[in-house]
Amino acid sequence: MSNSQPNGFFQKYKELIVTTIICLFLTGIYDSINNQTAEIKKWYELMIGINEKVKVQADNLHRLEKSLETHVQHADERFKDQNRRLRSIEFETIPRQIHRYKSQIKEDTSSAKDTKTNY
Repeated sequence: MSNSQPNGFFQKYKELIVTTIICLFLTGIYDSINNQTAEIKKWYELMIGINEKVKVQADNLHRLEKSLETHVQHADERFKDQNRRLRSIEFETIPRQIHRYKSQIKEDTSSAKDTKTNY
């Protein structure tokens, strides 16, 4: 009779034991999926944060690019203006200096002609 009692116990609670094992197995799967979902959510939030930072950096880069272009345009305009001023000063000063040099050259060549000797 002692043999029949354990068999009776297992027969009586067989369904409960199998159901408990299946529930534990499914709970493990659920926890695993839940943990993976939490990790995926963290990575997703991290990627969204990175994406937002990239957008902000792209906007800042675009503003910096526009600012740099504006600065270059202003610098080019100032350079052209200064270059025009220098050219106008050159045209005023250089012709006067050329006339001075021409007069010295004429004097030098005329004195060179006088010092020629006949052979």
